[in-house]
Amino acid sequence: MAIFVGCFFFKYPDTINCTVIITKAEPPVWIVAKTSGRIQELYAVDGQQISKGDIIAVIENTANTTDVIYLDSLLCTTPLYTDSCIDLMLSDLHLGDVQSAYATLAKAVTDYNNFVSSNLYDQRIASEQAQLKPYEDYMESVLRQVGYSKRINSLSQKDYQREKTLFDKGLTSASSLEETEESMLGRSMSAEQMLSSLANARIQVAQIRNTITELQMQREQEGQKLKTSLLTAWEGAKSAIKGWRQDYLLESPVKGVVSYNNHWKVNQNVSAGDKVFAVVSSPSDDVVGKARIPIVGSGKVVPGQRMNITLDGYPYLEYGFLTGKVLSVASMPDDNTYAADFELVGDGLTSYGYQVYQEGDMTGTAEIITDNLSVAERIVAPLRYLLHRNI
Repeated sequence: MAIFVGCFFFKYPDTINCTVIITKAEPPVWIVAKTSGRIQELYAVDGQQISKGDIIAVIENTANTTDVIYLDSLLCTTPLYTDSCIDLMLSDLHLGDVQSAYATLAKAVTDYNNFVSSNLYDQRIASEQAQLKPYEDYMESVLRQVGYSKRINSLSQKDYQREKTLFDKGLTSASSLEETEESMLGRSMSAEQMLSSLANARIQVAQIRNTITELQMQREQEGQKLKTSLLTAWEGAKSAIKGWRQDYLLESPVKGVVSYNNHWKVNQNVSAGDKVFAVVSSPSDDVVGKARIPIVGSGKVVPGQRMNITLDGYPYLEYGFLTGKVLSVASMPDDNTYAADFELVGDGLTSYGYQVYQEGDMTGTAEIITDNLSVAERIVAPLRYLLHRNI
């Protein structure tokens, strides 16, 4: 009877084992080598404070690091579209993989500078405009002469009409009428010549103005073409420098402290894909826990449950275990596991009172305590399953 009654009071928990990783809220950033080769230059030592964008090391290549960095700074600071020449002609540069892109850029800059400095189109436009002014003055003069000629022609016609009236009345001779008519025809011919001169002057002015318009259009087209070529070469050079930096420079993407992943020295070889350095960006002690819960039994895991965590780097028989609490569980599985977040309880102190120092990512295993069932409930559960399965 004592054993039977004790079955209802004696309880022990169910647990689900899972793998865990504990990392800082801002985890270390790994700097991975993109190219195999020897370390040509080292700019930062282990434990040194660096800023974002600082160069830590350079992998051996044919370019001079200082030359490429200098060119990169020029491209970033030099204004591209100006009405003056661009000063980007550099000598004795050793650019390695960037040399071809720089040669294209240098040619584009030279063409653009020649276009701006020679100013050929503006000179031709100025020359045509200089010719246009006398023609416009001449056209105005001819236009005034045409007005005078029309007035004289009108008076001549009136004189002819009076002479003809006198001739019809017999008051003048035929020769006098013919002289008057000849004078009228001469003045009419002179007026026609003036009109012809005016038309020629207008044609000349129109032609010069058309030439000026064409030169202005050609200037705009040529300038736009050179600007497009310059922009393409400019972006090509920047892209080549960016590729060179990614291949050969090991730069810090964040502000923090450098941590060597090996005892690196100049001329030491690295391989593509190697994690060469790490940058610890945050001095905060805030940590984040991630767990991978197997699908079997995962439905029993809910937020708020306790976790007993043993770390791979701290043997639990010597250091004890950490205590955590489940914060959330993913609703969908990934790679046959559910992701879960948890927090540490007890400020990183183990069950034996040891302080765990967070230098980087820490891995381990955990037991999630799900149900606290009595012996009697565990005995009844299989019987209930058989009952419901068969009936």
